[in-house]
Formats: sequence, C-alpha cells, structure tokens
Amino acid sequence: MFYKPQHPETGRMWDTWLYLHDGVYYLYYLAAGGEQWDNISMARSPDGVHWSEMGPVLKKRPEATWMGTGSTWKSPTHEADGKFFMNFSEWVGPRQTIFFAESTDLVRWTRLGDELEFVQDERWYEAEGRWDCIWTIPRPGGGLYGYWTATPKAETGGRFGFGESIDGITWESLEPPKVYGIGEGEVGAIERIGGKYVMMFGAGGMHTLVANGPKGPFHIAERNSVLLNGHTYFSRFLSTADDILVNHHSIMRNGEVYMGLIKRAILDDEGTVRLAYWLGNDKLKGEPVAIVIPSSAADTAKAISLPAPMFDVRRGLIIEGDLLRPVDGLPARGLYIECEAGSGTAILINPNGSAEIGSIFADGSGFDRVFAEDRQIAFGQSVRFRLLLQHSLLEFYLDDILIECFSLPSDATGRIGLIAGGLAGAISNLAAWQAI
Repeated sequence: MFYKPQHPETGRMWDTWLYLHDGVYYLYYLAAGGEQWDNISMARSPDGVHWSEMGPVLKKRPEATWMGTGSTWKSPTHEADGKFFMNFSEWVGPRQTIFFAESTDLVRWTRLGDELEFVQDERWYEAEGRWDCIWTIPRPGGGLYGYWTATPKAETGGRFGFGESIDGITWESLEPPKVYGIGEGEVGAIERIGGKYVMMFGAGGMHTLVANGPKGPFHIAERNSVLLNGHTYFSRFLSTADDILVNHHSIMRNGEVYMGLIKRAILDDEGTVRLAYWLGNDKLKGEPVAIVIPSSAADTAKAISLPAPMFDVRRGLIIEGDLLRPVDGLPARGLYIECEAGSGTAILINPNGSAEIGSIFADGSGFDRVFAEDRQIAFGQSVRFRLLLQHSLLEFYLDDILIECFSLPSDATGRIGLIAGGLAGAISNLAAWQAI
C-alpha cells in the first residue's frame, strides 16, 4: 500500500515527485545511499498505485557534500527534441546551486554541463542562501516560470525564488514575489487552480499560499491553510487531464520514509483548497473481508466493539463505513486501532466534523489527545469514512476529504474497533478489503 524503495544504492528516501507520460507514472525521490543525500532514484507504475523500482538515475559528484531535491518537466520544444528535463541541487564549497539533467525516456538521465549551473542572483538573493528545487509552470508567451526554495534578501519581502526560462534549462532570476502571512520555508509545488495560483509551501507542515497572478503577491490561505501536517512532508502537484493530483512522503515514528498515497487537490466554491481521496487508489482493494458488528456495539458511551476478524495489516487494509456525527453534548465517535494488547489509537469525530487522534485503552477510557485537525468544512450529519492502514501508517478520510495522515506509536495488531458513542447504528455499512 505504501511504497518504500529497496535498492541498496538508493538507501533512505525523502522528497518525492511525480511525472505522468503516456499513461505511465514516474516517481522520483531524493535519497541517501550513505550518510548524506547522494542520489535521485525512481520507480514507475501503470496505475499510480503499484510500483516497480528502477533504482538510482543520478548521483552526486564526489566533490559535492550532498544533493538536493528537484522536479521534472517537458522541454518547451519537446515535439521537436523529445526531451525531458530534471533539476537538482548540489552543495559544493560554501553554497548550494542548481544543475540540470535530460532524458528522452524518463528513465535514463544524463547530467548537463556546468555551464548551465544556476546560481544566486545577488541583486535579490543572499549569495550563500538556500537555492534548491525549481518547480515550473507555463509562462505566457512561451517558456516556463520557475519557483524554488531560496533565501531572498529581507528588503524584498520574498520567501522563495522566482524566475523564467525560454528553453527550460537556461534560467534567469527575477525579483521574488512578496509573501504575506508566513516565514521562511521550502517550495513544494505551484499550480493554477480555479483561476488562482496555489503554492504548497513547507514550513513546519505544508501550507497553502495563494496569488491572483504568477508574480504574486502571495498570501497564506484564509481557510485550511495547513494542507498536511504531522507525519508527512513535501507535497507536490501532478496535473492530469482529469485531476490535479498531489503526492508526498509519509514518515514512521522510527524515521522510515514511505510514499504516501496519491491524492486529489480540490477547490470549493469559497476558494478553499483541500486534499481528497483519489479513486485510483481503489486499485488497492483486493479480497473483501466480511465484518460482523457485535450486538454490544453501543452499550455505553465509551465502549469499543471489536468486529471480527483480525486483519492482516502487514499487507494493508482498507475499511469504509458510514458514521453519524454526534450532536453537541454527546461523546465523539470513530475508530479504535489496537497497537498492543489492551490499548491503541483512537480517531474521534466531533460534532463539527473535526477529528482528534490519540491514545486510548481498549475499554474506551483514558483518551489522551496527541493530534487534532479541523478541515473547516460543513459535513452532513452522516459521513462516509475511509481508513487505509498498513503497519503503523494510516490515512483517514471523511466524505473523501483527507482528515489526516498519521503514524501510530507502533505497528497495528490488526484488531480494529468501533467507538459508537452510545448510539446503536451510529456506525454502519462497513466494508473492508485486504490490499493487493
């Protein structure tokens, strides 16, 4: 369910990004085969769910201290030259600068010459500041606009780099856009959504910045400003014919990193961006598992019922069901995930549709909140939930809106409980599948 590279030269995965071409999903990731980030590796998939690992495609030069992440785009003259470009950074000497590679098949990559090295423009940017990871969008009139992690000089009012390229590999810096409502951070990706320019910006979580035009100014989103938090980082866009998709990595409590499930970026009528379930993930659903809810499912407000059977969470598990949101004054309702005998983690839904996640005992007592999330959306009284769980990583959705990605304190045992909040039938229409 959650992809993790196994190639010995790849090592630990970190930042990820996707490219879709001719129906094939190409997944690239910054990785560390040794102590430092030293390579970019890849996998590919026919469906965005099941991945075949390819291994490293670029490695750092011996004189570089470490590599930095990047992204992939099509040559502005692709129809004539058939090329794709990738950017990446290297730290050599006192600073980090950006380099490029090219490919015609998205698998075999050739590093381009140092004459294309893209360095800090000291008119607007600190000479030895951050300089990393260009993300591109089409430039009116041809070529590309680029946005990247940078250290603008304080007087500019900027928080990231901005520039343009006509050929896709020769870049010119421009004055950084002014940014309001957030401090320093890292550019994840930018996309035009609903007439707005929406950037996912990493600053202790992935935040949403919005502008009316490509040159800004950018403001922190008024609602649902933190798209991802907790045990995730560095989300990126993937624009397709049908959807604007989002990918990111997910982090276990022990530091191991996996590829999170692909999601959709959606915009509501008020201009708020949220992440949502991508129906392509239904390809994970394998063998259905029958669930019988015990008759004692709602004997008390706190009791947890444990439907049979035990699930194989090493393979991955998908559970869906309907949940009646509690009204004000009644206990929260939700799910219990056992992590050891007698205790586990609860996902509780409050009357306003917000969620709390924390530790709890198997009898429903002793809830200790460690995380809370309010997606600031008006859910109906009955909501459809999805839980996707493998070992200690989970994703939880209400009416297909992502509530949160979470890492359990230890691997789930496979026992899943229902917290009905004292109302028989509060959780119904359960369905479950083992992942394939």
